[in-house]
Amino acid sequence: MQWRLQVSRLQELIDQLECKAPRLEPLHEEEPTQGPDSHILVAQRQVQVAEEALQDFHRALSCYVDFTGAQSHCLHVSAQKMLENASFTLYEFWQDEASWRRHQQSTCSKAFQRILIDHLRAPDTLTTVFFPASWWIMNNN
Repeated sequence: MQWRLQVSRLQELIDQLECKAPRLEPLHEEEPTQGPDSHILVAQRQVQVAEEALQDFHRALSCYVDFTGAQSHCLHVSAQKMLENASFTLYEFWQDEASWRRHQQSTCSKAFQRILIDHLRAPDTLTTVFFPASWWIMNNN
């Protein structure tokens, strides 16, 4: 009987720890939602920069991140340098796909795309995925 109490207490502690860890999964079954505010778009761009172009790329990346982060429909933007030399992953979180597509047509975005064309060792990889907007709200409040 004593071991059951200990196992039960241990399970409670594990449950508490799991609730404190950030995650992108709902804590309960959610009703499917429809409409323009039901999902956010996450764009992930992976790039491999030519070594001789790193300085120009860093300047362009800094400008792009500052400009993008200031957009009203951009929820978050982040650039991460990977362990491999001159490899980066850029993450953009947008309120909706239309906002992201409009941003892609902006002067700053087009200039950054030209920098990528001129300074990459290989073509970039762009992936987009939609997440329920409630997950963003739940994890950022």
